[in-house]
Amino acid sequence: MSWRFRFGTALVAIASLSGSAIGQDIPPPRLPEYGGDPASRFPDYEGIPRPMLDELDLPGADAGRGLESESLPAEQAEDIVGAPEFFRLGPAPVSGVNLLSDFLNSGGLLDSLGVDVFGWVEGGYTGASTRPGLLSVQPRLNRFGDEFLLNELALVFDRPLRQDRFDVGFFVRYFAGANAATGQPLGGIGGDNPDPRFSHDFRDLYLSFHLPILTERGLNFKIGRMNTIIGYNGFLAPYRPLYSSDYQFFYAQDGAFTGFLADMRLTDRLDVWSGMTLGANTFFTRRGDDSYCYIGQVNYWLTDERRTRLTGSVYAGPDAIFAAPGLNGDFVTMVELRLQQNWTPRLTQIVQNNMGWDADTPLGTGTFYGLYSILIYHAAPTLDTIFRAEWFSDPEGTRTGFDTDYAEVTLGANWHPNRYLEIRPEIRGDFAGEPAFGGGGSPGGNFSQLTGGISFLVKY
Repeated sequence: MSWRFRFGTALVAIASLSGSAIGQDIPPPRLPEYGGDPASRFPDYEGIPRPMLDELDLPGADAGRGLESESLPAEQAEDIVGAPEFFRLGPAPVSGVNLLSDFLNSGGLLDSLGVDVFGWVEGGYTGASTRPGLLSVQPRLNRFGDEFLLNELALVFDRPLRQDRFDVGFFVRYFAGANAATGQPLGGIGGDNPDPRFSHDFRDLYLSFHLPILTERGLNFKIGRMNTIIGYNGFLAPYRPLYSSDYQFFYAQDGAFTGFLADMRLTDRLDVWSGMTLGANTFFTRRGDDSYCYIGQVNYWLTDERRTRLTGSVYAGPDAIFAAPGLNGDFVTMVELRLQQNWTPRLTQIVQNNMGWDADTPLGTGTFYGLYSILIYHAAPTLDTIFRAEWFSDPEGTRTGFDTDYAEVTLGANWHPNRYLEIRPEIRGDFAGEPAFGGGGSPGGNFSQLTGGISFLVKY
């Protein structure tokens, strides 16, 4: 085992402890009652969704609370009920930018129908210390070294659900680009063998219902093609804090599926998801003859202030999660545990663990384990800094094709001068116990890899 790998693995533990140390030194913010829109009282902050309420001493109830807008949990809430009340500081939620909605809604038709229209464009460049071209194992989704990619061009039509009565909604999300090729579903409109640098498909195409039954807050139900509920980092650009993604995201989770999901809202702080899928990443078809899979999740905010959120998930069934080519098993079980801690209005920490087992692969039971910590620090109203450290183990090689352990550390930033634009530079180091990294589509050859990337995200 090389010194590089030991060093990378040790940083995961350091990152997990660092948020605790910072949080113990800084008292929690005051939470006075809400007194109006901060942006309307401070015109200099027009376009910034959540200015530094603690420093400006505004009467805002959102300081220190809730979800980061650039996360999969925020996407889940946004897709069903629209942009939630409890987003933290940072970039504007893409559904709240309203540039396209305002342009199309001159006659008020969209408002009368309760339909939101929005979208985005993401592109970026990644330089790699290994050879140019398709990179082996990581990073993802920016998977081509020394090359500019048009990652995503997206358009969304959403009718969020009203939560005080029976209601019917829908969600249509079409996207194109290099990421659409990476996430091409079985049966999708982009075909079976897309260009690896550009394809197109429907990431989401489902009906949704709010049913005022069982509890005071009711049940939200959706059926069709939809994004997963598992993982902190979303597949789509507005719902992940960094340009590149983690190992768990690509090797231990399924990004989207066809099936149904029910969200039982037991209290304001507790909700329970439960549903069925047709296997890994399908578009209204089954992955295999028996690929009926269960997916479930529990989310719980420890207090009404929404500073500490606990998440537990399970995904189980035949073909639930992709394996390396030729190494599929008969039945996958994946368990996820996650903690989000809002230490201060400026600082959020996420710790996530995935554990998985794939029965009866050609190599026996394939196991995989991962742990990472992400620190998001809102350094200024228009600037965030992000640090991620991760360890991922693939002892039989059934996920990545290499039977080894991996570690990665990434340091990045997000400059968002207004609600429409984000610039996200990052530098990343990957380390492995075997020579897994390489460029040009070659299967490995290097124990370590250094990448530097920068992306732009335009929201409308």
